[in-house]
Amino acid sequence: MDKKTEASRAAYNKIAAGYEGSREGRYTRFHIRELADTILLREGDVVLDVACGNGALLRELAGRADIQGNGVDIAENMVQEAKRRCPHMKFEAMPCCPLAWGEESVDVITVCCAFHHFADPWGFVRECKRVLRKGGAAYVADPNFGAAVRFLANRLCFPFSKSGDVKVYSQKELKAFFEQAGFRKVEAYRKGRGVFLKAEK
Repeated sequence: MDKKTEASRAAYNKIAAGYEGSREGRYTRFHIRELADTILLREGDVVLDVACGNGALLRELAGRADIQGNGVDIAENMVQEAKRRCPHMKFEAMPCCPLAWGEESVDVITVCCAFHHFADPWGFVRECKRVLRKGGAAYVADPNFGAAVRFLANRLCFPFSKSGDVKVYSQKELKAFFEQAGFRKVEAYRKGRGVFLKAEK
């Protein structure tokens, strides 16, 4: 496990029990609501939430359709919280890349406020392409920083981050990952504190 990933694991294990009331937990609520309002679900869809945290997004989605919810996260304590909150779903402690799923076995992949923690974003996007079924989609929500703040964060703050932050991306950069990986249709937009993306296979 690389240093950034281990830093993320340690930081989120530490705050898992009180995540809902933490600064990070409060920050992600808007992103969770927006994703839940955006994601197109069908009854029985297999949904994989990567960097699932305490399962908040999956729990929200399960209230909108009868899905087969699955989550992975590198922080074991977060996984335990997710299992406690969503006992009818499956959760495992593991990294985002590679994904322990067979080819074309998942309908929807979600990532909420975690893409900027990924040490190998290209590897993750390729894994999305591999495990998604034809017509399936990946949905990503990440922080919406202006150009100046993004520059300062990436150059001056994230190299010293103790929470495992790697790089925050612009809307254009985020789209480019999925377009260059060969996704059929990629849409992205900014809203409030978030950048949101949908990529269809």
